[in-house]
Amino acid sequence: MPRTYSRPHYAQARTWYRFACWLRRASCPQFHPHLMKEDALRASFGLRSRALILPSRLQDCDAAGLARLAARASGGDTYPELIARIAQVDPDDPTADEVHLFLEVADRTGTHTRKHLLGKLPPEDALWVAPLIRLESDAYGTGTVLRYHVTGGEADEVHIAISRAHEAAAAWLDWADDRKAWAEAYAVADESPYAYRATYRDTVAPGSFGASDYGSLHTTDAYSETDWGDA
Repeated sequence: MPRTYSRPHYAQARTWYRFACWLRRASCPQFHPHLMKEDALRASFGLRSRALILPSRLQDCDAAGLARLAARASGGDTYPELIARIAQVDPDDPTADEVHLFLEVADRTGTHTRKHLLGKLPPEDALWVAPLIRLESDAYGTGTVLRYHVTGGEADEVHIAISRAHEAAAAWLDWADDRKAWAEAYAVADESPYAYRATYRDTVAPGSFGASDYGSLHTTDAYSETDWGDA
């Protein structure tokens, strides 16, 4: 009997690509959905992952964060998971939102954690990651979907893998379809796919945070973690 192989990666890549084609690609010349999809397939097969992953790298890495990452690696945690948060740079331009990645470190008791800035995603990845992060706490109740793991790097360069993007993309496409149906039913103009941006509180007001504020995040609530006031 011939052996058959089941590779869901192709269908998952198509789902992510459909979502990516909705975004304002003109705002980021480096954003090429087709090339990113092909890179994701090659990376997924190279790592022999069971699902699609999208590779990326961090920019403007923080020295203190890199030191903590190196300490984690020396302790045996070679591929730690990171936490993502959105930083709103321009209130009038949702495509300018940045996605910052943090390394979560627990205290000795394990009851509290501190988040230490590691770096930020490049613009071409922040463009598609930010809308999916904002949808994680919506009425669909999907919760946290995207996951970010360190896969390697040298010196001040950190490589990461973003997984479960196809699940978040599918939820986003459902949201877009529902919004379009609502617009048609009530005879109103269909708004931008970024229209929900202003209704979420997981953003950072321009100039309201500094490097010292990242380390003051202790709780696990998604909204309280983005209160960037002085501790």
